[in-house]
Amino acid sequence: MRTNAEIREAIPEDLDQIEQVLSECKRHLEQKGIYQWNDQYPNTAYFLEKLKHGELFVIEYESEIAGSFVVDENVMPEWGQVKWQYEKGRYLLLHALFINPLIQGKGLGNRVLDFLEEMAVKGQYDGIRLDVFSKNENALKFYVKRGFKHRGDIILPFKPVDNQVYACYEKILRTSSLHS
Repeated sequence: MRTNAEIREAIPEDLDQIEQVLSECKRHLEQKGIYQWNDQYPNTAYFLEKLKHGELFVIEYESEIAGSFVVDENVMPEWGQVKWQYEKGRYLLLHALFINPLIQGKGLGNRVLDFLEEMAVKGQYDGIRLDVFSKNENALKFYVKRGFKHRGDIILPFKPVDNQVYACYEKILRTSSLHS
């Protein structure tokens, strides 16, 4: 399903709308008993830092910001416990992906992953890695459907109690540099 969503690097003027959409997403998830985000992450300081480094992106749908995500190479220390398929290699990392709940199901998540795969191939990355809240079943199914493999779970101690387990996934896009 091809969508008319556009993805671009965020600019400072986008921050208010990004935070508005995030707030809607948090509220929507919490109504379903999913507590994956809190005031510590993601927050304004996080977005400002990522914006400064060109790592914050927005998803535009019908001329409105419909969501946002971060792409970087910053591995969280907790990921060191994960049994990734390959220990070496270069990976794009996806963080804090959220899409306005009113327009979910219109192919925007697929558009984000297509964008990431194109970015990874152009940048000669070996794959894409991410973590996702273990109680967010829709997100877990989505990544598996897109060819991501579950590589293990981690505990994020800064998250609320009973909401600290995150599943780590990866999708290998090329292996030529991984076997040398």
